[in-house]
Amino acid sequence: MTTTAMTSPSYATLSGIPNVDLPSNLNAALSAGRRAPAIVKEVLALRLGAGKLTPQEYFYYRLWEADVPMSDKQAFVGKIAQHAMHVAAGSREWFAASADKILFHSIMDGAGLRVPSLLAITQTNRRLPNVPTLAEAGALATFLRDPALYPLFAKQVAGKYSLSVVSADAFDPDSDEVVLLGGERRPIAELAASLPGGAGYLIQRQMASDANLAGRFGPRLWSVRLLVFVTPDGPLIHRAVAKIATGINPADNYWRTGNRLGAIDLASGTIGRVVAGTGTELRADALHPDTGTAITGAHIPGWEELTAQVKLAAMTFAGIRTQSWDVALSENGPVLWIGVEN
Repeated sequence: MTTTAMTSPSYATLSGIPNVDLPSNLNAALSAGRRAPAIVKEVLALRLGAGKLTPQEYFYYRLWEADVPMSDKQAFVGKIAQHAMHVAAGSREWFAASADKILFHSIMDGAGLRVPSLLAITQTNRRLPNVPTLAEAGALATFLRDPALYPLFAKQVAGKYSLSVVSADAFDPDSDEVVLLGGERRPIAELAASLPGGAGYLIQRQMASDANLAGRFGPRLWSVRLLVFVTPDGPLIHRAVAKIATGINPADNYWRTGNRLGAIDLASGTIGRVVAGTGTELRADALHPDTGTAITGAHIPGWEELTAQVKLAAMTFAGIRTQSWDVALSENGPVLWIGVEN
């Protein structure tokens, strides 16, 4: 169902500790001049430290690099510590408000915050004002035959990591098929049968990229991931990265082949170091692979508005005190695209 440039990993794989080939990564570190005793010492220190990084995470992030200060390595937080941190810092009853995208959309819209334009939902016995619920395949197929709906994007109500998303460019009435991003085609009846049911989908109008970004880097929609701490003094944006979609990837998640991450300076909204790959394949890569344009030095459009909107949104979910927001950089300004994750 997805339109990806690679076979999608499982939810368990993406949620868990990275699967890293330790021997090959160790050989890469040794070949670069690092000594085995020093690596073992670092791995043990980081495993026992506050971040509780596993050896797999140590090599996944290429933390053996000699020019990375130990203080920077100690700032990494592994999957084991992340879960404990989120549970300790948040109220469990708030988590459903961020995990369920229909509920999340209702809260955000009610708070007057900018969210994607919804066309329909397909989960049985759910509703949103002014949005049809199409939980029967025949009715959904009829709905999806309207050319005016395209391009559109569909994502699961409780989905994460952009797994099972659908990015559709057009409907071809002659073949009764949907044309997906990248040119793949699917019969409308087949697609419609896959979307309703217990899991359910949100179908939304596909957003176009900010004009400046599209002119320099191509049409794929980028977003910004912001780590926010809700403190007694209010929301604090702690870190931010640009999630850079490339090729025919329907989403900007880093696990998709070709996508990049760019560190953002919080004061200016300017992109600094850009990376691609993981482990032995991790590299600094300042050029966009589709256009050859330098990403480093690019400014996030609407940075001031974006950060202000995220702080307002963070206060709407104040019971979750460690928040990660994905904000789409659209032609209409920043749009709170995915929402709070924990």
